[in-house]
Amino acid sequence: MAGVSSAGSVPFLSGVAFVIMVVVAGWFRLDQLSVKPLHHDEGVNGWFLLRLSNDGEYRYNPDNYHGPTLYYLSLLPVRALGESELALRVTPAFFGLLSVVLLWLLRQHLGSVGTPGAALFMALSAGLVYFSRDFIHEMLFGCFTLSTVIGAVRYVDGRRIRWLALVAASLGLLFATKETSIITLPTLLLALAAAFGFDLLRNGGSPRPWRSLLSESWPSRNHAFAGLLIFFLINLVLYSSFFSHPGGLADAIRSPWRWTGRSGTEHVKGFWYYLAILIKLELPLLLAATTGGLLILWRGTRFWYFVAAWASGMFLAYSLIGYKTPWLVINTLIPMALLAGHSLQRLYDLAGGTISRVVLLLPLMAGLAFSAHITRVINIDHYDDNHNLTGFFAGYGRRFNLALYQDELVGYVYAQTDRELRGLLSLIAHETSMAGDDKGIYVASPDYWPLPWYLRHHLTVDYRGMLPELDSTGNPTIGHRFIIARTDQLDSLVNATAYRVSPTSYHLRPGVNLVLLVRDESKIESERH
Repeated sequence: MAGVSSAGSVPFLSGVAFVIMVVVAGWFRLDQLSVKPLHHDEGVNGWFLLRLSNDGEYRYNPDNYHGPTLYYLSLLPVRALGESELALRVTPAFFGLLSVVLLWLLRQHLGSVGTPGAALFMALSAGLVYFSRDFIHEMLFGCFTLSTVIGAVRYVDGRRIRWLALVAASLGLLFATKETSIITLPTLLLALAAAFGFDLLRNGGSPRPWRSLLSESWPSRNHAFAGLLIFFLINLVLYSSFFSHPGGLADAIRSPWRWTGRSGTEHVKGFWYYLAILIKLELPLLLAATTGGLLILWRGTRFWYFVAAWASGMFLAYSLIGYKTPWLVINTLIPMALLAGHSLQRLYDLAGGTISRVVLLLPLMAGLAFSAHITRVINIDHYDDNHNLTGFFAGYGRRFNLALYQDELVGYVYAQTDRELRGLLSLIAHETSMAGDDKGIYVASPDYWPLPWYLRHHLTVDYRGMLPELDSTGNPTIGHRFIIARTDQLDSLVNATAYRVSPTSYHLRPGVNLVLLVRDESKIESERH
């Protein structure tokens, strides 16, 4: 391994540094995990999880929702910790941390400096941290992709069945997590083919070594059968909801075509969207990964040809698709972190002397320190900054009107629920305690997620998405104590004297402002008399 001394002190220090990076990664992912209200998507996923936990009911819905792994893997936390934001987000946070821990299995390729270096880049990545703190499928998907690659690499090294089992289980969970697995697997295979091609050119085009390699690394018939069985059983069990919904597997097979039909109609953004995010929020990682890629082209191994092709393939695949959301960049960030770690190792070896290495590390550590600051701001302080004002050189970007700083969608905060929602929930709780009873909530706003999660303990909550009928006096013909409406619905309720309007509106997310109307029982009684 590059950078290992004969005395063994470097591997020991490398291990200590790696453990420190894992602790840093855990702190960023777990600290104040409940600080932000649930996102729209988290509210929907949380609702599915509650149905599974409380009623034992889950059916895969291929129209708008992703696979079942998130819900089944979150059952234990929600039952152990209770129905809370913390319980929901512990699962993606765990897989976000596990992704960092798994790097240790690649230490033979990363080296004694590259292993903790790659872990540090992953630990501080604003995107990997942000989506490790969201109850969505993406961090699980990224972790299963990484474990697939690790299992394949370790199997080729030793042909041990446990590593092939890891590949099969990881691929099974990958396909049971999200439909974008049909992008990931072909990209990995194409990256493998590209690595073969680069290595073939490097060896003067002689096919003889490749025939030997393929024969040595190709699984035996028994190993292949065992792997396919593991893959199939995982998908069969999860998509069929443990055999209670046999049609779930057929829905899973059809689902990629349904999502493909939506790729050019929703969340459409230009080709450079993900690059803009990387420049704005992941600049040290981008520079280090690019350097690593150039070093690999200059003098790389078969494994590193594969990683470079994996990172660039993921970037191109998701950039070419019109459908773009910021959490999809996770698929590129993970292999980029490997490239960044490799870059550190190679530059450390090339630098040679202590002074040269210090000169090399100082600007890197300064950049990573600012990465840590950005990650902290985005995840703790300004988690609901839907304008995405934070970033590297953000002040200069706005000053010179650069597009990636002017476009509010360039960032990880994407239609995030505003902290003002907690004020609305507190007002409802206060009014309910003052009245001493719960006569129900009528939700007139067509935009209301994640309210079903937060209002689940109220006896009656009607999500109608429209105003109730009004009587001849202009009052709603319902008996609910509360009406939650959008501000643009208030004009129709101007004569609703039976209800008083909250003195302030509450920002839910961009373009959605809510008000609370509280039924005034004293006015109703006076009107009756």
